[in-house]
Amino acid sequence: MEDDDLLAAWSTGDNAAGSALFDRHYAAIYRFFVNKLSNLSEVEDLVQRTFMGCIEAKERFRGESSMRTFLFAIARNVLLSHLRTAQRRSVEPASTSLADCGMGASTAMGLRREQQLLLTALRLIPIDSQVVLELNYWERMSGRKIAEVLGETEPAIRGRLRKAKLELRGAIEAAARNPGELCSTLDGLDRWADGLRDYWKAS
Repeated sequence: MEDDDLLAAWSTGDNAAGSALFDRHYAAIYRFFVNKLSNLSEVEDLVQRTFMGCIEAKERFRGESSMRTFLFAIARNVLLSHLRTAQRRSVEPASTSLADCGMGASTAMGLRREQQLLLTALRLIPIDSQVVLELNYWERMSGRKIAEVLGETEPAIRGRLRKAKLELRGAIEAAARNPGELCSTLDGLDRWADGLRDYWKAS
């Protein structure tokens, strides 16, 4: 069954359809949250809230975008709501980073230092910059698909990606312990990002 058929069936009480939709997209949504929160029970809770939010927002899904981008848009809103509740203040995703929110380090273990540096740097840049880079690097999303997630135009997202890559480079430079580590991370950035995607996929 197609995603929209599964969503329609789930909304009428077909739990098997809901399970199929969950199984199809769970890994990607889990990956979205696991690098942003240090508490795995919170990760699972936000994943569940994302899928329940999908049911609650089903009337807004008319097949104009993919279920995948629809879910990531909900996941982003769930994340921001969680951060605002935890911080008890406004969180502006275009200017606030996870580090600004006092979020703890990722629970990832056994990674190369370059990968740990990349994860640290991602948490130092604005949340939406982190999101567009992760969707591009890890979810292989095009600018058009990322635009659907953030509710922006494709040209605007292309500009965001360029800016986010510059922000990431600056954050890596600030967090690197020595020039060798810096060069190794920047020179192999795509490779380290691919390795992280495989790590989250296997976790």
